[in-house]
Amino acid sequence: MTEEKALRADARRNRDAIIAAARAVFEHDEQLRFDDFAARAGVGVGTLYRHFPTREALAAAVYQGEVAALCGQALDSTRPPGESLNAFLRGFVDYMVEHAALARTLAAVVDPATQAEGGSELERTVADLMTRAAADGAIRDDVAPGAVMIALHGIGSATDRPGWASESRAVADLIIRGLERR
Repeated sequence: MTEEKALRADARRNRDAIIAAARAVFEHDEQLRFDDFAARAGVGVGTLYRHFPTREALAAAVYQGEVAALCGQALDSTRPPGESLNAFLRGFVDYMVEHAALARTLAAVVDPATQAEGGSELERTVADLMTRAAADGAIRDDVAPGAVMIALHGIGSATDRPGWASESRAVADLIIRGLERR
């Protein structure tokens, strides 16, 4: 029984090491052969293929981990609901600005269905934050979460603009001010 638990913990560590190595590779837009991810993670090629049979499967795991981390930070807050929403929106935009290369690489490799699932998870998070903030009286209740998501998607699609980082942060401020109760 103890060996089985140790093996599962070891397998988890190997999987996490592969994902962390892949995230770093994708973040820097490095071009590696798929087998080279194993060496970067310090595991054997068989271990890589056991966990991730393709580059796409590995990229999907990185993408899902990034979405889960963003959503988890939003829901793990002791702040008032309005502040939680503001922090999430600003943090999301900061994340997009700081990790634009990672987002571009993942968008090119991750299949549309996985991207749609991640988008749905992000939208559920935004909806939950908005619902709680509206119930607390911090924001208006007549704006749909989808409208906020469209604005966030717009930020992500304009990365080639000069001044994109500062303009993106200005859009986050506009969203937040637009949601405030009048």
